[in-house]
Amino acid sequence: MSIYLDYNATTPLRDEVKKEMLDIMGPPLNASSVHSFGRQAKTHLENARTSISNFVNANSDQIIFTSGGTEANSMIMQIFKRPLISSIEHDAVIASSKNPNFIDVDSNGLVKIDDLEVKIKKFNPDIISVMWANNETGVIQPIKDIVKIAKKYKVYVHCDAVQALGKIDINFKASGLNSLAISSHKIGGPVGVGALIVDDPYNLNPIILGGGQERGHRSGTENLIGIVGFGSAARKIFLDNTEINNIMSLQKKFEKLIKSKLPNIKIFGENVPRLPNTTCVYMPHMNADAQVIAMDLEGFSVSAGSACSSGKVKSSHVLEAMGAKWASNKSIRISSGWQNTKNDLEKLAQFYVELYKRTESKEKEIINA
Repeated sequence: MSIYLDYNATTPLRDEVKKEMLDIMGPPLNASSVHSFGRQAKTHLENARTSISNFVNANSDQIIFTSGGTEANSMIMQIFKRPLISSIEHDAVIASSKNPNFIDVDSNGLVKIDDLEVKIKKFNPDIISVMWANNETGVIQPIKDIVKIAKKYKVYVHCDAVQALGKIDINFKASGLNSLAISSHKIGGPVGVGALIVDDPYNLNPIILGGGQERGHRSGTENLIGIVGFGSAARKIFLDNTEINNIMSLQKKFEKLIKSKLPNIKIFGENVPRLPNTTCVYMPHMNADAQVIAMDLEGFSVSAGSACSSGKVKSSHVLEAMGAKWASNKSIRISSGWQNTKNDLEKLAQFYVELYKRTESKEKEIINA
């Protein structure tokens, strides 16, 4: 059985989440109906909304349910005409931005604060969007510093927090952000549901029109089963703060193991704040797609870059923006989660070192031939 180490792409459905979803599966539950079934659905919907608002410290009326992080990002980005976004944003933000200008990042993948201010003065943006944590490298951005500068120039600030959710603390009220995008399937909930969190939910133009659900912000009958699952996953993590510490401990041991055998190994973002479950590592002698296949054949499920590109393995625009174009198609991402054990990470470390040394040896043979 394959060892799954691609939690940044999607996570297993938690057992308690599955149970709650099954409990409401079957009855005709539409939260827009006024009869008893509709009222029951409305209760489930609002309970989930409350669980998520507690999780990120937002007001429940600031939560707008969507089909996922991509839609949540698009709902905001499509409104603005002069976006300024980081050069390492997820494709969901880049593709939904109209003629964006980009903020540079340094070699660690951190937004250059000086460049942010320069670009604000140069382009006069009406929105700034910087992701809280990068999906490929796990590097965590200085959101408070970014918000402080943006507010100095009275610019709206959006944040894609899809990868950060559940891995680091998120406090929407304290952040100073105007809006935030999150997703269910990154925290053990079902796919197909996410949320947009906005400081002023009444100052938002909907992109899906119809029956006026979600207080008129996003029409269409709510995915109640998915939303209940999302709320369940949020509640589980909110009440258990030990899980992520265990994950971090195993990931650190994995990195320590490969570094002990490969002292010159390159781990991106190693010296800056990073998600506790994420390692983006460079193997100079083998393309990323070949690494992923080799790992899969050995029983390890890992990835190269984002999983939101229709199954494609392509050069990483994130690493290119960090000045590491040389590594952009030779690096893989290992992202662990709550089902992984010490043995899983030790086995992966052993095989990674073997693969690295084997490909290095082959390259030397070719050069010396």
